[in-house]
Amino acid sequence: MGANEWRDEDAWPPPDVTETTLHLHGGGRANSRYGDGTLSPDPPGDEPPDQWVHDPADPVPFPTGASSRQIGGPDDCAGVQGRSDVLVYTTAPLSEPLDVIGPVRLIAHVSTSAADTDVIARLSLVSSGERAQRLCDGMIRLRYREGFARGLRAVTGEVYEIEVAMWDTAQRVFPGQRLRLDIASAAFPKHEVNLGTGGDVITETSGVPATNTLWHSRERPSRLILRTRRAS
Repeated sequence: MGANEWRDEDAWPPPDVTETTLHLHGGGRANSRYGDGTLSPDPPGDEPPDQWVHDPADPVPFPTGASSRQIGGPDDCAGVQGRSDVLVYTTAPLSEPLDVIGPVRLIAHVSTSAADTDVIARLSLVSSGERAQRLCDGMIRLRYREGFARGLRAVTGEVYEIEVAMWDTAQRVFPGQRLRLDIASAAFPKHEVNLGTGGDVITETSGVPATNTLWHSRERPSRLILRTRRAS
């Protein structure tokens, strides 16, 4: 995508890509695209964590309705990224073209005030006019942080290192464009709303707000992991 070309590769991900780490940064105010969240290769220093509140009665919506477009499509996420219950981290404009090719994943250090919460991560491409085109996304339900064999309640205040598989992409990023990561606890109706109780999602009808914290520091470096290569 971006280059509007079909490519044949010998393997997936292609053997000539490089694993690239972009660290999350901020001064504790990464809420919405108007906040201070950034992405860069530089490791974090002594930075305060970011917080967002997930209200099950007012979940963050997915950019499209319940249709096959939720699997993939050039949705504009800028509107959703304007909410205060969405953390947003954006790179500086690129100076050279770059191909982002292969699986994308987020390593995050999080805690929650609730018995359970979701961490939903999305990668988008920001062009002129602030359009944020969705490239890929994924989620993890905290109770299944150690697998689906059994659910584990979250302990209030305990920090968990989790990995969110965000599927794959193949996108050329041109000079002046930026990459953006947003993190929330809902993407309704693509994913059912987490009520935060740790109970049965089929039978329960009421929930509790979850105050969630994301850490990005020397000891807890939350980071986005891509595979990239120079555009040819």
